[in-house]
Amino acid sequence: MAEHDDSAAVAVVGMAVRVPGAERDLGLFWHHVVNGIDAVTFFTPEQLVGWGAPKDLVERPEFVPARAVLRDADCFDHRLFSYSPSDSALMDPQQRILLECAWAALEHAGHPPVAADGNRIGVYVGTGLNVYLLDNVWPDERAVEAAGGLGLIIGSDKDFAATRIAYKLNLQGPALTLQTACSTSLVAVHQATQALLTYDADVALAGGATVAPPTRRGHLYEPGGIFSADGRCRAFDAAADGTVPGDGAGVVVLKRLDDALRDGDTVHAVIRGSAVNNDGARKAGFTAPGPTGQAGVISAALSVADVDPDTVGLIETHGTGTALGDPIEVAALRQVFDSDRPDRAPCALGAAKAVFGHLDTAAGVIGLVKTVLALKHRVIPPIAHLATPNPAVGLDGSVFELPASARPWEPVDGVRRAGVSAFGIGGTNAHVVLQEAPPARPRPRRHVTELVLVSAKTAAVAQASLDRVTAHVAGAAPGELADLAYTLRTGRAELPWRAAFLTAAHGTPPTVRQVDAKARARGVALHLTGAGELTGNRPNYDADPVYRRVVDEGVALLRDRDLDEAVRERCTRLLACVGLARSLCSRGVAPRAVAGAGVGAVACAVVAGILSVADALELVCGADGDGIRPGPAELPVHVPGGQPPTGHGGLAYWRGQAAGPATPVTPPDLDRVLWVEVGTSVTPHLGPDQPALPTDRHARLLATVGALWQLGVVDAWDPVHDTGRRRLPAPTYPFAATRHYLDAPATRLDTERHH
Repeated sequence: MAEHDDSAAVAVVGMAVRVPGAERDLGLFWHHVVNGIDAVTFFTPEQLVGWGAPKDLVERPEFVPARAVLRDADCFDHRLFSYSPSDSALMDPQQRILLECAWAALEHAGHPPVAADGNRIGVYVGTGLNVYLLDNVWPDERAVEAAGGLGLIIGSDKDFAATRIAYKLNLQGPALTLQTACSTSLVAVHQATQALLTYDADVALAGGATVAPPTRRGHLYEPGGIFSADGRCRAFDAAADGTVPGDGAGVVVLKRLDDALRDGDTVHAVIRGSAVNNDGARKAGFTAPGPTGQAGVISAALSVADVDPDTVGLIETHGTGTALGDPIEVAALRQVFDSDRPDRAPCALGAAKAVFGHLDTAAGVIGLVKTVLALKHRVIPPIAHLATPNPAVGLDGSVFELPASARPWEPVDGVRRAGVSAFGIGGTNAHVVLQEAPPARPRPRRHVTELVLVSAKTAAVAQASLDRVTAHVAGAAPGELADLAYTLRTGRAELPWRAAFLTAAHGTPPTVRQVDAKARARGVALHLTGAGELTGNRPNYDADPVYRRVVDEGVALLRDRDLDEAVRERCTRLLACVGLARSLCSRGVAPRAVAGAGVGAVACAVVAGILSVADALELVCGADGDGIRPGPAELPVHVPGGQPPTGHGGLAYWRGQAAGPATPVTPPDLDRVLWVEVGTSVTPHLGPDQPALPTDRHARLLATVGALWQLGVVDAWDPVHDTGRRRLPAPTYPFAATRHYLDAPATRLDTERHH
């Protein structure tokens, strides 16, 4: 296999879809593709008229009551995105669905869906015609009047599809709405790719959505036209007579390949190159396809990708199943791919429209997702409804084959490559060249207890998310648990209803609770005692780099010392106490104060920045400490006698504490702060929110962090805990969509008559 320059390659690191029959489920989407399961639904005249379709239209003999539709397209999780029910009902459902897809795609990529400030995440999307505005909103005079002119425009205009996503998800790269008819979303992929390669963005979302209200669930058949006579799309089949309209949406998350590999992203496939052009006037009419333009855009994409056409094993076609479109598309493909190579492996054609219908602006990105999954599964999927290849298509003597059933995808010259086409009415053509992902680089795997965090906007959704995540974690390979925990901690929004659990069987089943604003205001303090059993911290040492660093430093300093047993024990307690305290801090526990006595007081001095570990050990070992220069305290310290003396004059105080007993200390305002006791293990004191604690000390520390995170008093972890971690696909947000929809006039009149 020829080497390629990865600096010009773009990784697909996340995907989300809404497709007929499979909805948001990528696994079910692939199942429908690989088994050729048709997603088109047929409707009765009574249903259509009830939804507001004109009765005279429905009764026409050439009317075909079929469309591939989404379930619950009239529903939206307005709470998650902080929209009012009235604003949600006014908004174009295409933009609502696209917003949910953007959230889910970022989560699938392992990136938080609400980004931190300073990000360079771009958005490139488009939508279909807002038929909902025409059929449902505009006739509702009361709703239009209540919305006002600007409110109606903001909720309805295509211009705001990309910027709405950028605003709600805090994405601060370019946000562009693109419109090129049925090639829109693949053009969006091309534009997003270009933005990454020119460093306009570091991450980019690309996709599109097409959703029509129930008033449009059907079409008129015209011989030789675009739409099918029987509601089936039979791409490249002898019986093909047109396509079937459908509803759907998709979004992919893209990243420069070098960056994705460096950052531990899951690379699902690689975009090697892409191109966009227009037919101009080189065709029979404005709506007609143009073979010259199609061939040109494919050749251009292959040239950009530096890919030999003979190594491409699959082309996901535009594949409308029309009498005019299919032969022209194959003729264009033959201009590029016909080969004299005697051992040229066959190149399969694919057509997602035969399964999901023609998803208009979303068609290109859905074809891309389908092809990415084919590369991941190493399977050539079939063309649904293919019985007899259409002789008019002109495949004889070509390199192309029409797969009627799924088969293994054998590499060509050691690699699997594919192309994806989308051709828009009006002549804007797009083509993307894909390649299978490179083998995942080996990374360190650890088999220790991990803390898994789950949050949502409401209690019910948090419980649903918890159920999905616990099931996913239970089925994961042990070597993936650290990566899953990392992904769910860093790649999700932190929302007010939360649950936390450990990957090993520790304690009671997890429960959902709401962030406690009072607890967050109170904050947390550490009571450092150094007390407890000296043995049992090997799990912390093995799993925790922060704890290990403290212990290793201390052991190195004490290695050549001849210490009596009592002094060595005090040193061990000091190191364990400081190590656990620093470990808590590195996991986002920012103490408001520390308190302690004896060795615990010396540990307070270390945690507060007054003494270094080396200085503290010197004092515990009985040194006079003449060379020690205590620093200023970085947070309040409560020790016997109140606030400790500062500066060099306080050295005698710390020397006395190092040799003294660990007497109890009661800091002021104890009831106003949450406390964690830190000895040779950790014990939280959270009142009625006290969690059940495991005996394993590493698990105990994680359970404490989890309980504090549920209360809302834990911030981001130190990246040292994430060294070598990868982002893995994990369950995404279970949207709690409720109905927000203005019904068409006929439906409203019918409802009023029955009430």
